Amino acid sequence: MSASSAPCAVWCRGSAFRSPAEPVIGYATVVETQLLAGLAHRQLGDQRAASQAAERALALAESDRLVLPFAMTGSAGLLEALPRHQTAHGALLADILDVLHGSSPAATEQSSSPPVEELSPGELRVLRYLPTNLSRPEIAGELSVSLNTVSTHLRSIYAKLQVRDRSSAVQRARELRLLAAGRTR
Repeated sequence: MSASSAPCAVWCRGSAFRSPAEPVIGYATVVETQLLAGLAHRQLGDQRAASQAAERALALAESDRLVLPFAMTGSAGLLEALPRHQTAHGALLADILDVLHGSSPAATEQSSSPPVEELSPGELRVLRYLPTNLSRPEIAGELSVSLNTVSTHLRSIYAKLQVRDRSSAVQRARELRLLAAGRTR
């Protein structure tokens, strides 16, 4: 083992003994731990392990929409390397990158459309995949549900958002801040 990989080996070995659910430290710190492990893997040229660590950090941060650990660890490059169509946290990822690049998610315009009925947790999970290029069967596979479940959720999402198609649903969801605002480059 080279001297440059020794710190990562110790770091990664130490984090393997600790479950992210353990209450030893706050889970925001566990998010930072995953991000730092990802940065170390990326520095050593292991993009697969780096992406896995970033995905674990996003999963931990998703419920509370945490952004600060990503800013504190300088993780923009790590997150930008994640394939958007392969993450289950696309909306959070886009929000974090927006903040890291200087735009505020709260600064988007409010829609003048009528209010919508609240989406169920299952509908929100499906909604997060709509901006991706994944087909309905692929979304079903990612969520480990049947194609019929995805189709039912899509019909309900369209009805609740008062839209007729996928692109309109994405646009409306972004207006309502249910999804991250679209990034333009």
